[in-house]
Amino acid sequence: MLRCAIATCSKWAWAYGTVGQRIAESGARYTGLDIAQGPVDGLNHRLVQCGLPGRAIAGSILLPPFDDESFDVVVAIGCYHHTGDLPLALANTAKLLRPNGRAVVMIYNAANYVRMIVDPLATIRHLRRGGIESAHEQIRGRFDKNAEGQAAPETALVSRGTFHRMLLQHFKTASVSIENAIAHRPFQFIPRSIVCAMVGKIAGLDLYAVATK
Repeated sequence: MLRCAIATCSKWAWAYGTVGQRIAESGARYTGLDIAQGPVDGLNHRLVQCGLPGRAIAGSILLPPFDDESFDVVVAIGCYHHTGDLPLALANTAKLLRPNGRAVVMIYNAANYVRMIVDPLATIRHLRRGGIESAHEQIRGRFDKNAEGQAAPETALVSRGTFHRMLLQHFKTASVSIENAIAHRPFQFIPRSIVCAMVGKIAGLDLYAVATK
């Protein structure tokens, strides 16, 4: 039986626990990790309600409360770019995985279509120089807000090439794809499936990586 961990977001995103539930339903030995106690309690309640094994605990991927090489799979969807230290989050993910273990990680794409519309010059500059960029408040607010309307305090943006190179510092193999689009202007009247298939594959909001240790 595979042992699987998932790192989730804190108060800056809605943590319904659906991904954790699906992983637990697959038969994996599931462990969740979140820096905020609220989502941890919510996910544990969800697992109990559904009669599923597994648990979530409070903690950070920057200082993970687990032994090295203790997981077969780590899933981190939409959270590492909020940690304040994306390289360390990826390095610790690799440490947590057993040999040949797999990581599935989603972070935000620096060259996404929303940013191209809102701040085209910054997007072009980033593509020229690469690296990790901390998004300014206007861009952060476009992606993540809490219940009070405040933007996430930290959102790292990287290009597809930069993300791939970062992963290969810790993993044997890695593939990165550009995905996802939603009903932002000027696409609000176009079915999302069409926007995802066309715009999402070229300048989508997210970078999805699958990496093997």
